[in-house]
Formats: sequence, structure tokens, C-alpha cells
Amino acid sequence: MHRKLIFLSLIFVLFALPSWGTEKKGPPLDITSDEVEYSKVKGKEVVVFTGHVVAVQGTTTLKSDQLKLFPDENKAVAEGRAWMKDEKQKMILTGERIEYYHDRRYGMATGKPKLVSEKENFTLTSKKIEAFLPEDRLRAAGRVKLVRNDVVATCKVLDYFDKERKAVLTGNPEIREKENLVTGERITLYVDEYRVVVENKAKIKFKASEFE
Repeated sequence: MHRKLIFLSLIFVLFALPSWGTEKKGPPLDITSDEVEYSKVKGKEVVVFTGHVVAVQGTTTLKSDQLKLFPDENKAVAEGRAWMKDEKQKMILTGERIEYYHDRRYGMATGKPKLVSEKENFTLTSKKIEAFLPEDRLRAAGRVKLVRNDVVATCKVLDYFDKERKAVLTGNPEIREKENLVTGERITLYVDEYRVVVENKAKIKFKASEFE
């Protein structure tokens, strides 16, 4: 049983989810909870940690009501007030459910997910937040709202490309800064350059006093 738990810990690389770049061997994972149960469901192994779950790996900490590990599927699922923080990246991800597929290096948060970046100074909310680590891409879908200082961006889908440091908004995208408004079919935000590119049916409304 002890060796089995060690093996399961090795697949739990989910909580490098906010980290971009090539995958490396990470530090050991420590998990504590009120109860641990090992079983087989339809021939597949399942380890369930229940109650005050705390998982720590390197600079990343996960807290949830329940954590399930599925070694046959290379899958980990945290449910119930899931909270994850990466001290190095200065990011906090919350949601009712956070799951990760280690072989695909794909993660997803649902249940009113929220991503807060202290480093980039933004808050992102939507129905679903996905991380495609091999592509260095983050996607938020469904009632997306991105807030950064006085700028509020809304759309149906937001794709953030870390290497290019840009966010692409589609699905009725709008960007508001106080009383100024930018709309179009596709809006691209370049994070470091503070540059915005609006494509197709571009419409910009500025407050008149700014030009007086």
C-alpha cells in the first residue's frame, strides 16, 4: 500500500498547472487528509483522499474536500472548494472541481472557476478554465470576464498564449476602460506592449473629454 501511494504521487504533477515550459522532474508530493481509501472500480485503481485534503509539491499547494487519483487513466481530480496556489508563479486557482490528465498535460477547472494572478495583476472568471501545457496555452470559455486595473474584458472564449504573451478574445468580445469601449469580432491583447488589435466590425467609443 505504501509503495502504491508513492507511485500515485508521481503522477500527480497537476499542481504544476500554472507553470509553463518543458516538464521536469519535480519535488516530492506530500498529501494529508482525514481519510484515505484504496479500491478498484471496474478493474481500475482509485485512491480517494477525503476531508481537509492538503497536497503540497514544491511551491504549489492544493486544498480541497476530496482528491481522487486514477493511476490507470493518469488522472487526478480535486472536488469541493478546490483551491490551488503556486507561490512561484503568484497564481491562485479556485473552483468546485479541478482535474488533470498527466499523459496529455491537460488541466481543467469548473464550477465557477477563478484564476487570480498577483504577478500579472489580473482576475479571470468563466464557466470553464483549461490549460494545454504542451501548447503553453490557457483557455477560458463561457461568460468570460478578465479584470486588470481599470480594464474589463468580456467575451465567450479567451485564449492566452504564454510564449507570445497575448490574449485572443472571440464571441462578442468587448474591452472597457472606464467610459471607453472597444468591440469587434476578434480582439487581441498584447500584454507587455499594452497593444490592442481589433478585427472585423471594429468599433471604438472614446470619452470626448479625453480629446479636449
